[in-house]
Amino acid sequence: MNSGFRNLLVRRDTTRFKAYFLAIAVQMLMLPLLQLLGIVKFTVPAFYPLGAALGGFLFGLAMNWGGGCAGGVWYKLGGGSIGAFVAIIGLILGYAATESGALKPLRTFIQSIGSDGGVVTMTIASLFNLPLWWMSVPFAAVLLFFLLKNSPTNPEKGWNWRKTGLGVGAIGTIAWVASSLSGRFFGMAVMPGNKDALELLTIGKLSALSWDFFFVLGIPVGGYLSVSRNGQFSWSNISGTAIWKLAAGGFVLGASASLAGGCTVGHGLTGIPLLSLGSIAFTIFAMLGAWAGVKRKT
Repeated sequence: MNSGFRNLLVRRDTTRFKAYFLAIAVQMLMLPLLQLLGIVKFTVPAFYPLGAALGGFLFGLAMNWGGGCAGGVWYKLGGGSIGAFVAIIGLILGYAATESGALKPLRTFIQSIGSDGGVVTMTIASLFNLPLWWMSVPFAAVLLFFLLKNSPTNPEKGWNWRKTGLGVGAIGTIAWVASSLSGRFFGMAVMPGNKDALELLTIGKLSALSWDFFFVLGIPVGGYLSVSRNGQFSWSNISGTAIWKLAAGGFVLGASASLAGGCTVGHGLTGIPLLSLGSIAFTIFAMLGAWAGVKRKT
């Protein structure tokens, strides 16, 4: 997501954005059907107005400092990036501190503002008191129309944005099914698995061996297999200055994701197909934060 946001602003390159929207459209079409068949149940991400705005913006900024989004740094770890490992340590500590540590009072205060005294799980469909499919299917149809209307009749070969979007959309759908079968009614998410990893390593909490833990563990494994297949795996070194920047970036990533109730995976890839207002707000502000970080560098 970080490179997709950056490329859209700097290069005016919409390739990764098209893959992203295609992945969302696939889930918008499939999830209502799976719900109707009783295969999945939905948990809509919480909408904290100030938390989504502030957390999203800070998360977008921190992606520039930490070298990627929450899922991105785990993927880079699979490619041998020592910097990603540093960012992950910061990510886990920042998330834990804001969820249940010293920064919890700040999170509770920020999330209480504008949320009517509690967690509000609002979607565009619920605003109009309509079933999800009444709105998600038309939205998906519109997305597909604009994505495919100018597509070349002989699309480029190789791993293009269409294959990427369809693949991520299919993985997102499968995640909902697999998660529901385990009694966890949500799709892809990265942040809960980070907290589980910390609890497993620090206090030996065996219940932390959860769906979320193994989902996060699979990201660097997949990254390693991907780069090894192309013969590109190598351990990378970092300087002392970069260590502190990556650690701080990771910490802000974790803390801001806690404020917003999710990251670019939990909100951007999983919540938006449900038309979650919290997910839409977070993603918009994360994009603005990423752009602000890029502008400051230039």
